[in-house]
Amino acid sequence: MKSASLDSTNEEALRFIANGKALEGWVLQTDEQTDGRGAGQNVWESEPGKNLTFSLILQPHFIRAEEQFVLTQCISLSLYHLLEKRLGRKDLFIKWPNDLWFQEKKIAGVLIQNVISGNQILYSVVGVGLNVNQKKFFSDAPNPASLVHFTGNEENPDALLHEVLQQFQIRYNALKKNAFAGEKEYLARLYRLGRWGKYRDENGVFEARMIGVNHYGQLLLRDHDGKERVYGFKEVEWIAGEKEQ
Repeated sequence: MKSASLDSTNEEALRFIANGKALEGWVLQTDEQTDGRGAGQNVWESEPGKNLTFSLILQPHFIRAEEQFVLTQCISLSLYHLLEKRLGRKDLFIKWPNDLWFQEKKIAGVLIQNVISGNQILYSVVGVGLNVNQKKFFSDAPNPASLVHFTGNEENPDALLHEVLQQFQIRYNALKKNAFAGEKEYLARLYRLGRWGKYRDENGVFEARMIGVNHYGQLLLRDHDGKERVYGFKEVEWIAGEKEQ
């Protein structure tokens, strides 16, 4: 389902769910988002007609609420696969939890919103923003970039959507057999894994090595004292521009 303009594909999907009209596998795509959302309070900037912005509605009853991060892994790896075919694997990473980075630039982001009852996920809305043909960005986002910046070629966002959905379907079917089917591959693509760097939490700045992500999607760090630190999204900040080991 494609619209010329929407406030937000995720918000439109949630409205369909609230009205009892949503079905598994529905895709809502738009050429223009007037109020596109990123994680938290962030705004997703997208020039009309230049990029791929869509939301996918799922009914993943087979995934327990506590395992919902596997959907993040699934869509992140699907986007990684698409970008790897065009950009190669060198300098391409998933930045925890679900941004796609190439050469230190953010090229795609994901926002997943779930409707949960007890320990069951009734609906998931998987929102994706992929920068494709936009050449100039005007927001105060620190490091946005598009595919065209690196390849020099403009692409059809509709064709890219078909490619992402094909890859997602393969991975989503694998989750039905094993909820953690994509975990190892996700970790292998993770930005900063195994490297030392500086971070900031509510207690201040510290140095730590990233050692992984647990089943709940929490970031695992180990500091110089050997203490393992566990963080949820927005509970820790990576300090950019610091020399890493």
